[in-house]
Amino acid sequence: MKKIIFFFALCLMVFSSSYAQNFNEIAEYQFTTPESYKTEEPKVLLCANYLFNQPSNVGELYRQVSLGYILKWMEGTPDYTFDLDSKALELTKGNQDLFGLYLAAMTKAVLENKGEALSGDQVYDKAVDILVDYCSDSNNKMKPSKKLKKIIKSRKS
Repeated sequence: MKKIIFFFALCLMVFSSSYAQNFNEIAEYQFTTPESYKTEEPKVLLCANYLFNQPSNVGELYRQVSLGYILKWMEGTPDYTFDLDSKALELTKGNQDLFGLYLAAMTKAVLENKGEALSGDQVYDKAVDILVDYCSDSNNKMKPSKKLKKIIKSRKS
């Protein structure tokens, strides 16, 4: 039994160490060419998935690094354009954490639907779906805005 516990602890240490190295890598990464944005898309999607697979109160530093990396990618990618309009602001209603998740959800939407040319409204709708799913799970500890609460309530009906 002690061997099993030791092995599990060892695996956990190796996993968390390699995971931390990945976060250090992306924290320091600089997008330098149009091609660099393209080659980093899988990592950007991993960061978005990380944000939506963890409760909002877990791994705050890693969440910030992931979001910063996503934002750098969004600002410079030549392949996608992201519309931030009053609908996005109304949806997140001044909550910075929720706004960051909205940006990550937009990124997730475009990268998971690469074969499709999504309109701004389609990206918004997909991002809303991702946020609704995330905020609906109380384990994620993310308080939805009034608009999101309304959408969640309407979907339960």
